[in-house]
Formats: sequence, C-alpha cells, structure tokens
Amino acid sequence: MEGEVHPFDYTTGWLAPEVNRSGRNLYENGLQVAESCTNNHYLPHMLTEKFEQIVHNNGAEHSKPFFVYFASPLPKANSEANGTYRVNRQFVMPQYLSRPSVRAMDNEHFGRKQQMGQIQALDEQVKRIKEALECKGVLNKTIIIFMSDNGAAPMVLPTIHVNHGSNWPLRMFRGSPFEGGVRNLAFIWSKLLKKKGIVTDQLFHVADWLPTLYEAAGGNVSDLPNLTGISQWTSLKEGTKKGDRTELVALINPVRNVFGFVYQEPGSGTLYKIVGGPGSSHITGWYKTEGTNATLKMVNPTSVSVNCGHPEGIERTVCQPWLADCLFDLTNDPCELNNIAAAKPEMVNLMKNKVVSYNATAYPSVRQPYDPTSNPELFQNWWTPWQDPEPVRKASSCLPFQSSFSL
Repeated sequence: MEGEVHPFDYTTGWLAPEVNRSGRNLYENGLQVAESCTNNHYLPHMLTEKFEQIVHNNGAEHSKPFFVYFASPLPKANSEANGTYRVNRQFVMPQYLSRPSVRAMDNEHFGRKQQMGQIQALDEQVKRIKEALECKGVLNKTIIIFMSDNGAAPMVLPTIHVNHGSNWPLRMFRGSPFEGGVRNLAFIWSKLLKKKGIVTDQLFHVADWLPTLYEAAGGNVSDLPNLTGISQWTSLKEGTKKGDRTELVALINPVRNVFGFVYQEPGSGTLYKIVGGPGSSHITGWYKTEGTNATLKMVNPTSVSVNCGHPEGIERTVCQPWLADCLFDLTNDPCELNNIAAAKPEMVNLMKNKVVSYNATAYPSVRQPYDPTSNPELFQNWWTPWQDPEPVRKASSCLPFQSSFSL
C-alpha cells in the first residue's frame, strides 16, 4: 500500500524508489495491538465497536461529558503492490455489496459500485454510533458532527490515491486549492439546535470546531488564547446562516508554492477566491462522475446541490494559476468557471497581500527525508516511534482492546 491503512491487517506502507517499506500500525493508548487480538477484523467494524465500548463504559449516571473524534476510513482506496506495479483496491465486505441500492448498479463501472458498498458501510457506522448514544441515554444531550477532510479523488487524479469519487460539478479534486479539493459537505445534529433543516454556505474552517464546541459545552472561548478558529456556535444554534468568519485560508503550501484564499467582501457579502502560485498543477479542469455523460446525467438534486449558474464544466475565462493568479466570485460562480482577475485587479492585490500576511505567521515546514533506521523490519515489522528510548511498546494482553461491547 502507499500511505493508507489496510482494512484487514492494519499495515501502512509506502512504495517508492527511496522508500519501499510496510509495517503494522495499530496502537491503543500507545501500546501495540497484536495480530492475535484482531484476527483481520474489518477496520471500520472494529472502530465502530470501539466507539460502542467507550460510550458503554462512560459512567453509570450519564453525567460525565465526553468528546470522541471518530475518523472513519470510509470511503477509501488502498494501493497494493502487485509484482512491480501498484494497483488500487477498494475493500468492502460482501454484505454491503448485496444491499439493494448497490445491487441496482451495473458492473460496467465496478469501482463506483465498490465505493457505493463502502458508503453503505459508512452509513452503518453512523447508524450504530447514533444507536450507542441512544441506548446510553445521552443522545438528546449530544452534538453530532459529520464532515469530510477534503475533496474526492477521482480516477483522473495524477497519483495513486484514487477511489472513484466525484466532485462534479466543482473544479478539480483532492490536493487542489480549487473548490473540488477544499469545499466539503458537513452536517450538525443536536436537540440543542433551535432550527432544523437549515442549509448554510457561510465560511467555516476546520479550526472553528474547537472554539465552537468549547462554547457549546459551556466554556468561555476567551479562556482559549491564540486561536485561529472562530466560535460559530451562536449561528449554528440559532440557525441564522450568518457566521463571524470573513476570511478563510484554503491552502498555503510553501513546499509546492501553491495557495488558495477566500475573502468575503464587506457590504456586498460576496465571496471571492484567489488561487495561484508557480507550483500550481497544470491540470485544472472538471471531471464528470464515472458512468455519466451529456445524455446520462446525475439527476437527483437536493437542497445542498451546487448550482453553477452556467453550463457545467465549460470554462468561460481561462485560469492558468502557474502563470498568473486567478480570481473567482464564489457567490455567483461556485464552480470556478469564470476567472475575473483581469477585471478586478484591486481585489487580487488585496487578497494577495492577505495571503502574504497569513504566510508570515506560518510555522516553517519540517518535512524530513526517509530515515532508514525507522524501517519496520528493525522492529518486528511494526511502525514505531523509532527514536524513542522505548520504541516498541507491547501490551501484556489483548485487554482492554478485546473487551468491546456490542449493542
């Protein structure tokens, strides 16, 4: 595999000329979880069972607050060695491929069918998380947030990390500063919210979750100094659709020399986005969902569907960010079809200066080359904190890992 956790043996690996290593990478509380404890259990199921265990064991009187960050590995593609080549695999259990919504799909685009099976497994995770909270009697006091980390990786992505995903009609994909790479859907559910079914497109950065949830839990955000995030709890709770964030750094990558930045203009409220940098990819297009074409379209719009405002996937004014910065009006052009940099040079300069200001406070990159002394073969085929005095930390038994509680 390449940088992804295998869903059955929990190995993580990299396949490259300078690095060709793979090792087991499953820890609990800093201790290695041995193969005999897991027996190739499907990783999404195992993580769900661990969540159920945590909730079940969290106090008898339901009075102890808790926070759980549940990072599902679904949907995900893994890359495995196949002789001298690398191939993509989307691992999914047979029971999800046999569900009606998956069986209804033909096999012409089997990768999409496998991904639908993975999404069914993700749905099952969400269901069991909700049921665990409900059985514990704490659901009505809980805030549930569901979100992604980046855009999908369609088959046109020029790396091995592809999973038959789709960002259409947004531009580009994972790893890009365009909307297909950085704009993500999310939802929040709680009995504490005063309005239900609200759809908002206000700016929200992942860094906002810390102060937002801290305030929701009764904390005073002023007790958290030097934050880059902004609490948006009041907006979410009241359903106002207006938050306090007016600027958002989508990406500043000094290694690749690429950036993306969003700015809300005072008064008009228009969202502008600048994308640029000489290291920008020369691939800048839109990519239709597998199995669709001009006559066979995706025809299930919802309240959160993107309306491009113009014909989808057809560039109106060329954007070549490796040559010159591009500017888009995201309010009226969310699909980034029309580069308006030439028409608004003042806005370009304003936003470019803000990018420079943000970058001045950034921590320098600490990327290091591969260290051969970290080779898992030196540590019984485990990835370890190899420079620690005690890099190998084994548990005396499978407990508490195997004391999971199934509802």
